[in-house]
Amino acid sequence: MNDSADIKMAANRLQQALRTLEGSLNPLLERVSRLESAARETESLKQDRVSMAADLDNAKSREQSFSAREAEFNALADETTKELDRVIRQVRGALEEG
Repeated sequence: MNDSADIKMAANRLQQALRTLEGSLNPLLERVSRLESAARETESLKQDRVSMAADLDNAKSREQSFSAREAEFNALADETTKELDRVIRQVRGALEEG
């Protein structure tokens, strides 16, 4: 054989080896792409979880604040009712005397 034929044969073998390598890499690249996609989705879910946890904390805080205001309102309503009852008794007592 001559050098030209050897070079041509080596080039053909190299091309075949590159095609084989490319064929082997394609499934790996597809898998990497799927894993990257799954990682992005996981990160998105983590961010959603963080956001929902913050929303839940805010809702709990508002509920506690509402409960405190409700208790304060109930106490004030009880005091007002007792005061009205006292005034009514005084008015009745004054009417009975007169």
